[in-house]
Amino acid sequence: MKRKVLILGSSSFSGATMVNFLLSKKNFLVYGTYRRKKIQSYLPYTYNKNYKSFKAFQIDFLKSPKKLLNIIKNFKPEYIIDFASICMVNQSWNNPKIYFQTNVLFKAEMLIQLKKFNFLKKYIYISTPEIFGSSNKFIHEDNNNFNPSTPYATSKLSAEILLKNYFNFYKLPIIISRFSSFYGPGQPVYRLIPKIIACIDKNEKFSVEGNGRSKRNFIFSHDFCNGIYKVMIKGKVGNTYHFSGNKFYKVLDIVKKVCDIKSLKLNKLIKKTKGRIGQDLVYKLGSIKTRKALRWKPIYSLKKGLNEIMVYHNNNFVNIEKRLLNYSDKNLKK
Repeated sequence: MKRKVLILGSSSFSGATMVNFLLSKKNFLVYGTYRRKKIQSYLPYTYNKNYKSFKAFQIDFLKSPKKLLNIIKNFKPEYIIDFASICMVNQSWNNPKIYFQTNVLFKAEMLIQLKKFNFLKKYIYISTPEIFGSSNKFIHEDNNNFNPSTPYATSKLSAEILLKNYFNFYKLPIIISRFSSFYGPGQPVYRLIPKIIACIDKNEKFSVEGNGRSKRNFIFSHDFCNGIYKVMIKGKVGNTYHFSGNKFYKVLDIVKKVCDIKSLKLNKLIKKTKGRIGQDLVYKLGSIKTRKALRWKPIYSLKKGLNEIMVYHNNNFVNIEKRLLNYSDKNLKK
């Protein structure tokens, strides 16, 4: 019998990549929710041969919370994987209200109802190292030195605290999974790595925020999905897991690596701009305990991951061109 999985936020890059991963496993029956009016044709699972078995429902959680609860009640998922958050960090300063409504308050309403169901084995919440702010020391799974520096990061931390409350007092099967910066084929062009590639291919200068020396730890989409899969199979309820790559890179290092692969000169392709408000210089997400407990480790090097993205980009350049480099969500401007 196939295991039932409900993915909240299945039209996001991370959610869509996870849908595609599970459909390829064949032993999962996957449902999903999405906020926008239609599923975009470029999402990776639309090309999966098992795509017809995937069912997705358009839901505005704030306007129709009962619709989601009816889906959960009727579908009876063993696993819920929660990607459903507004993640445009810069824009969280312009409209923090919608971030807290979507990322926190909606979950509160859902959790109140979830405690009535006994079929749910694991609720896996996808979180971020941004809740810790900038840190030059490794942040391990049991670290509680939170220091969010944006409304977005604060909303994610608030959601974590709320979920842990429901685990502690109602025994809901909550698991927190934090991931470092992930990337992969099909990621929206406004994100760092695909935007670098798109700018270079169009012979446009790439804008580097601040001095370009912010450090990030990158994890490829396959390693990201395999991490969540390991949590589904081996993760213990109530635990927190960290997933990160093996090396740290400055933003300028990423630009240089892409230029090296394409045999281009770095200096002609960058322009430095003012850093964003609340920009963290480095996230050092430690994952030693997670790697040992789940027997997980990343297998993709940055070079291998970049090559796969560039192959995807070259094969889908026309579709990618139709998407704006400077993406903004209209709902966040209200």
